Amino acid sequence: MIALATTRTKKEKDITALGIKVTLKPEYRITPPPPLLPRVGDVPRSSFQFDFGLERKVLAEAEKENPDWTKFGSEHPPPPPANFSQPPPANFPQPPPAHSMGVDPVVMKYAGLNREAVNIAVANYGDNPTKVHEFANGFTAIREMGFPTNAVADALFMFENDTEKALSHLLHGSS
Repeated sequence: MIALATTRTKKEKDITALGIKVTLKPEYRITPPPPLLPRVGDVPRSSFQFDFGLERKVLAEAEKENPDWTKFGSEHPPPPPANFSQPPPANFPQPPPAHSMGVDPVVMKYAGLNREAVNIAVANYGDNPTKVHEFANGFTAIREMGFPTNAVADALFMFENDTEKALSHLLHGSS
């Protein structure tokens, strides 16, 4: 048996455990988190409580043919549901006729198409649905590419609404 002579400090003598002593470099030591600032006060919480029972009663009353809103203490009962099968009352404002707004009724017929394109097409082709649709679709597609309005319209007229030929003309300057 070999006896090892070591010098121990008083603290080490009190420890009677065997093991390996590990020392961490200061940069790897975990430090306690920095102290937080004291809170000024608690965040106010809402004390609102939704009344689901009342909501069920209101919904049940609304489904009745003749609801009685007085039992809910409401001074302003909800309006009755709209019945779209009845004509609007006489004092209900009606839209003005299209011709009084400066809109051509022929142009209004092509709702859903590019209005600028329809105006140009109707001015050139009249009320020809096939030509107006062809022109409006080609015009919209080429205008979305960034070409100027007049150049697009001229190219489409020149090539009888052939979008590919009109686009080629605009891109290359020739047919």
